[in-house]
Amino acid sequence: MIDRIGDVLRDIVLETPPNVGGGIADALRALQLGGRLRKLDMPARRDLLELFARSAGEMLDDWFESDPIKAVLGWDSVVGNFASPYTPGSAYVLLHHTFGEVNGKKGIWGHAIGGMGAITQAMAREAEARGVEISTSAAVERVRVKNGRAAGVVLASGEEIGASATIANVGPKMLYLRLMDSADLDPEFRGRMERFKGGSGTFRMNVALAELPDFRALPGTQAQPHHGSGIVLGPSLAYFDRAYTDAREHGFSKQPIVEVLIPSTLDDTLAPKGQHVASLFCQQFSPTLRDGRSWDDERQRAADAVIDVVDSYAPNFRRSILGTKILSPLDLERELGLVDGDIFHGRLSLEQLFSARPLLGYGDYRGAVRGLYLCGSGAHPGGGVTGAPGHNAAREILKDWKRGRIRS
Repeated sequence: MIDRIGDVLRDIVLETPPNVGGGIADALRALQLGGRLRKLDMPARRDLLELFARSAGEMLDDWFESDPIKAVLGWDSVVGNFASPYTPGSAYVLLHHTFGEVNGKKGIWGHAIGGMGAITQAMAREAEARGVEISTSAAVERVRVKNGRAAGVVLASGEEIGASATIANVGPKMLYLRLMDSADLDPEFRGRMERFKGGSGTFRMNVALAELPDFRALPGTQAQPHHGSGIVLGPSLAYFDRAYTDAREHGFSKQPIVEVLIPSTLDDTLAPKGQHVASLFCQQFSPTLRDGRSWDDERQRAADAVIDVVDSYAPNFRRSILGTKILSPLDLERELGLVDGDIFHGRLSLEQLFSARPLLGYGDYRGAVRGLYLCGSGAHPGGGVTGAPGHNAAREILKDWKRGRIRS
């Protein structure tokens, strides 16, 4: 079912959504999309409706009996989604994580040799070879707007950089609420953006290990096939649901969901011989804490809860830790500019997808003022390492350049 719907959506990922309220070109795009969906037979149309509207938990309960099978599939419905697997719309989040492809192979994930930074380094080399100037440690203080048009940026250092087109890869809330003067935005638009939903419930840990985890289910610290895969620690959808409700009540779950990845089993450049690095991707952790508590105060307690979960499955885990890098939702915001720690730059819910991402009327990568463009995960098709939002935004920017809407 997912493959069949994924084949339809995979094509739409690299297209610009029809902009509601746009011109003839947008109307034609909408008609073309409608024609494509009409080619689906009735069972496929029903599947499409279910995957967008239902909860992942309900769908998985309909399809499977085994709790572990439902959990390992249901994990994709809560990755970067501060919600229960029984929250309506979580079936789409599951679909979002499964219809991608790597090297032409559908529905799988890939590992970048050298770590995720290898991707941006490759992009930087190609860009510089084409004459692009890249500045780092150059924080943007605000977007300059002149005569209703984006005219470049002002850096935190006070330096001003003029531009005929300003392209933002930050999330919509960061761009419009923190990097732009409210006087430069339509009040209704700004009000909508203040209500834009985010907060992925994500807590991240990178851990250096003296040895591989020795799992009770598959003992041994010598590399085995399971050490080279995604290891989801969470035995059932009921466990996932409790983790979410616990986090809503107390800020973070005492028994969070943890996915363990050990990339050094596939890439020996990441750790000294005989040692390893593990990446712990953890859910559910509220972006904001009650009663005036700060994530600065709770970070270590939350990290201990994560380690306790892993240790319950692999009892050598805690004692093999050589060092940790802990990123709470607040750390993700401060270090990476992810407002509310949201790894997707905004919730992947029906009212914030496709033509409505980030808002209706702005689904074509063009920003709230002329000359401003959005190319990150806050635009269609959303989060994940796809490059698709940037690919689509570049196409629209080139169109505007050729039409004379961007002038040097």
